[in-house]
Amino acid sequence: NNLMGKAQVTLSRPRPSEEYKQALESCTEELERMSRMISQMLFLASVSQPAAPLPLEVIDLGEEAEKVAELFSSSAEDRDITLQVHGAAKVSGDKLMIQRAISNLLSNAIRHGLAGSVITITLDTHEDEVWLAVRNTGDGIDADHLPRLFDRFYRVHVSRARQQGGTGLGLAIVRSIMSLHEGQVTVQSEPGQFTTFKLIFPRMV
Repeated sequence: NNLMGKAQVTLSRPRPSEEYKQALESCTEELERMSRMISQMLFLASVSQPAAPLPLEVIDLGEEAEKVAELFSSSAEDRDITLQVHGAAKVSGDKLMIQRAISNLLSNAIRHGLAGSVITITLDTHEDEVWLAVRNTGDGIDADHLPRLFDRFYRVHVSRARQQGGTGLGLAIVRSIMSLHEGQVTVQSEPGQFTTFKLIFPRMV
């Protein structure tokens, strides 16, 4: 594999210490990416075929969205991006899984958002559904990619995703989590303008 090949080439002849350092840093980044991928694959397997029913409780979506936004505040500040949470809603679900779904969407929004822009998390109730929408301003996604966006390992920009540590599993995990909650995730995007991911939950009776 790439990791072994890089290590073998580095060790094939004596090199300056700076080259060894660069090679070790590169190998470390690849190992971290592989570790994330394995962790996400295990999580995806657990939500795709759960061994037990979900431990349902009443979830304050606004509160959870605020927690996730706070968690990603430093990442957003690094790119001069402002995070805003609007609205309020409650659903029945697994708190940790819902946090994971929001985290995956917000992480993507920050990664692909325009520096200096605003990312909004908006909560709303529509008849028999509760919506949580994450919207960013940025490059957007071409329509050709949208049908496969939630497939496992699918990445719009493979080389850029690898550089940024993406595994191509984040959105597949979101879809599986929403399926467990008898809901769905949708995406709307206008290339060069915006992208909105929406978590749609059944409204509590």
